[in-house]
Amino acid sequence: MAEFEKQPLVSNQQVEAHGVYSAASAFPYDVAQLQSIVRTRKLDEFKKNFQSVDNLVEKMKSHPVHGLSSSEIQMRKEAFGINKIEPPPPTPFWRLMLDALNDTTMIILIIASVVSMILTTTVIKPKELEWIDSVAILVAVVVVVMVTSCNDYSKEKQFRALNAQKDDKTMKVIRNGSQQEISVYEVVVGDIVVLGVGDQIAADGILIASNDMKVDESGMTGESDEIKKSVEKNPFLIGSCLVTGGSGLFIVTAVGKNSIYGDILLTLQENDEETPLQAKLDELAKIIGYVGIGSASMTFLVLIIEFFFKQDFHKAENYVIWVNYFILAITIIVVAVPEGLPLAVTISLAYSMKQMIKDQCLVRKLESCETMGSVSNICTDKTGTLTLNQMRVVRARFGKTSFIQQGTTPLGKDVKEKVNEDTRKYYNLISSVCSTAEIKPDSSGKRVVVGNKTEGGMLLLSEEMGCDYVTYRKALVVGNQPEGAIHHKFDFSSERKRMSVVLKGKEFSANSGIKLDDKLYVLAKGASEMMLDKCTKIQLEDGSIVSLTSQDKTQIEKEILTFAEASLRTLILAYKEADMNTSLEADALESDLILSALVGIQDPLRPAVKQAVADCHHASITVRMVTGDNIITAVAISKDAGILPQGLNVDQAIAEKRAITGPEFAKLTDQEVDAMLPTLVCMARSAPKDKYRLVCRLKANNMVVAATGDGSNDAPQLKAANVGLAMGIAGTEVAKEASDMIIMNDAFDTIVKAIAWGRTVTANVRKFLQFQLSVNVVALLIAFLGAAVVEESPLTSIQLLYVNLIMDSLGSLALATEGPAKNVLDCPPIHRSASIIAPGMLRNVIISGAYQIIVILCMMFEGACGNGFTVVPDSLYPVGLVDAETIKHFKELRQTYRYTVVYNFFIMVQIFNEFNSRRLNNEVNIFEGITKNFMFCGVIISTAVFQVIIMLVPGIRDVFGVYSCGPSALKPCKILTAPNSISGASWAVSICMAAGIMIVHLLGRAFIKTDKEFPVSEKRVAKDMEKIRKREQAQREKEEEELINRKKNFTDVAK
Repeated sequence: MAEFEKQPLVSNQQVEAHGVYSAASAFPYDVAQLQSIVRTRKLDEFKKNFQSVDNLVEKMKSHPVHGLSSSEIQMRKEAFGINKIEPPPPTPFWRLMLDALNDTTMIILIIASVVSMILTTTVIKPKELEWIDSVAILVAVVVVVMVTSCNDYSKEKQFRALNAQKDDKTMKVIRNGSQQEISVYEVVVGDIVVLGVGDQIAADGILIASNDMKVDESGMTGESDEIKKSVEKNPFLIGSCLVTGGSGLFIVTAVGKNSIYGDILLTLQENDEETPLQAKLDELAKIIGYVGIGSASMTFLVLIIEFFFKQDFHKAENYVIWVNYFILAITIIVVAVPEGLPLAVTISLAYSMKQMIKDQCLVRKLESCETMGSVSNICTDKTGTLTLNQMRVVRARFGKTSFIQQGTTPLGKDVKEKVNEDTRKYYNLISSVCSTAEIKPDSSGKRVVVGNKTEGGMLLLSEEMGCDYVTYRKALVVGNQPEGAIHHKFDFSSERKRMSVVLKGKEFSANSGIKLDDKLYVLAKGASEMMLDKCTKIQLEDGSIVSLTSQDKTQIEKEILTFAEASLRTLILAYKEADMNTSLEADALESDLILSALVGIQDPLRPAVKQAVADCHHASITVRMVTGDNIITAVAISKDAGILPQGLNVDQAIAEKRAITGPEFAKLTDQEVDAMLPTLVCMARSAPKDKYRLVCRLKANNMVVAATGDGSNDAPQLKAANVGLAMGIAGTEVAKEASDMIIMNDAFDTIVKAIAWGRTVTANVRKFLQFQLSVNVVALLIAFLGAAVVEESPLTSIQLLYVNLIMDSLGSLALATEGPAKNVLDCPPIHRSASIIAPGMLRNVIISGAYQIIVILCMMFEGACGNGFTVVPDSLYPVGLVDAETIKHFKELRQTYRYTVVYNFFIMVQIFNEFNSRRLNNEVNIFEGITKNFMFCGVIISTAVFQVIIMLVPGIRDVFGVYSCGPSALKPCKILTAPNSISGASWAVSICMAAGIMIVHLLGRAFIKTDKEFPVSEKRVAKDMEKIRKREQAQREKEEEELINRKKNFTDVAK
């Protein structure tokens, strides 16, 4: 690489000559020229236009070692754009209103109301105010549409914010001479980006340094094989592709909409997918809708028949009655069709996802939020999930001396005093060079590990021994090659359980001052059992090197066992010298090693893990730990976490089929694995393929599985699991892309919180459904009975529309935003094939509906049974001799008064009914946690206030068709003795009888106990499994189609 000298972006001469300048003028290449590098991907053309990679880096005023400076970033954004694809503009509010109006029943209702208004204002009684009812219905439709549109707008706004957070990632770049982690949105053209296994390439660019880097480009080009990348032959990197092997550095040449991926994204649109719960509710909504249509048809038919026999339908004024009957029938359909059910699911999902972010869980796929409620098995990693991922070496063996940390005294201090400098030198060399972790001060000034925590633990021991790992790292730089002193790297893999670096001794020694010969130095670290087999010599405390005898190996194996029983992760660090012309074969280079040190690394259990595991067991969820640690460490940590019982030793755990190693698991047949599933909870020394197989076998046995993962190799198991949980801190971009949720703090107790929220989503939808059914059934029955017995519905069209508003829009807001109840984990997982209607819900709906119907019938037909019960005041009964017209007017007033009390009771009882609907099963306390749900409290208070306004405010009373008399009434009242509005006694009757529903529910829950769920038949399970298979097949076909489209678009963009 040519020598680089960092040049200023804009010279003083430029500023003096022009006074001002454009950001783009500071660079010799424009956006189109830089775009062409990756779009054409022709090395000859690249060399022709840009000469070399070195020249490109220099001309773009970047540097392979120092990167960019912070002061340049804004100018580069202005010149070449930002690394973000702006989402399409939000749906305009007017469009949401049109969508809400795009409902057949609503349109028919509007047309019928307009016809009625025209008839009442032109043909029939034009001087009277009969048109108020029609106008009121139109206003009610507008209100319903506005509320629905506002809900949709709020929902879209929330999901857009969640998607923006979901798509954000962190990348490693070199800026100001050091590695920094930044948001992918902050990457700019000219940035030097650091890539490793599992990283997603942030933008288009060209490789400037590589160590056996391989990239999966199948998502863009359709090429299924991994593509090997090198500076000399194939340096072109396409944004969004995944690094599957090796490491490297690249310079960014195109970002955002100027990159190939960005260009393709602009042509692709994501479609909203229906979740399983929404599909279930759609089926139920159709059934309820059919019942509503049947009820409306019967009500209309009964009214018409009665009208036919009692009225002269040839009179012009009777056409209005016909139209009003039709409006009532349509209104019944509007009320009956539960359009609030899908809204309840959406609101509950949006609310839950927002709250889950606060609990450090980011939902990437909507369906997973529901599925978490049915999870019966959790396959979890150990490191960082069950443990804090705060690694520190607390035990070590150098030569034949063992060291144990005592109190707060650093272990390294003791090692430094007793171990020769030459022996320590190789430990420091291996821990510094065979790692990428760094130790940096946090905001409080405390030094913390950034990067791989195991590597960080070894670096901390080096620091305790007085070593500055940064000096070792800087010695790797040769000229402008960031890792010029490294001859080759063999990366860590879950199969190899080790990694190694081949170091050029002469180059490293020249830069560091540390004496090394002109040879290759193989520096290796890995799992203790495997590394011990690779060692034939050992370096003693005094620096001498001797053969590693069988007795020595036996002693070291005992030490490893001791470390493992103390729940420590054990690693061996080793090295050897090799000739410069040695073949670069891993097996040859990583053999005959000299054992430098054995370390025992402590990773404390997270404080909340034991309780979280206990909560899972209480909720009938099996926790299975799958780890790469040896069987002794795995069993010890499983006992500490409560996954395995205390007092169980390793042999017992294996004998009882509770624990197994990955290699042994791989030998088992599927039938043998299935036989172990009821007891197997701990798998040690596992490879990703073992985790994948375990997940698949659990699913094959109809279990719902959540699986965690952080590495690139974990992607298959994350995709295979019902819910894939990637780690937000330790997780690679490959793992995150394959996941359904991201656990942002990597903590196991966050998974348990996600399960609680998953169960809450279903519970909230059930609460709303319970409330809606109890209102629906009563409204339909009362409308029909009123039509059949008294030739009219006691609830008018405008009143029914208002009930629909309370029941659908406001009801979903109140009940779909409940948080997890305290007892949410007291029951087994909800079976995916379980009915959406639970036994407790059915009991509650029947009790609620029966109580409301009985009370309303008593109010409607007061005094019919001679029981003295009355809601109508005496002042509405004529006294003395009155004419027939006055008697008729008295009768009409009494009927209106009676129906008004019925309506007032019906609204008030729904307020108390919403409290009852907060509990589904046999729980008695319906007020628990109510103060935490501000939305519920707001809906209850606003409903009560609006009802008082409707009943008391002049003018509004007439609009809603409630009793109104006196000078303030819009429609004149001929009886001067009549009260202006319903009396205080009638209010008391309405409220007291409405509150009585709470007592009835309490008695019902106390004496009629129900099961949590209805039994699920095998036929139903088989049917649902077939649906799941079809959905998964459809998803695969969709992904394949998307891949084909991307490949086509990629070809088009490249052209």
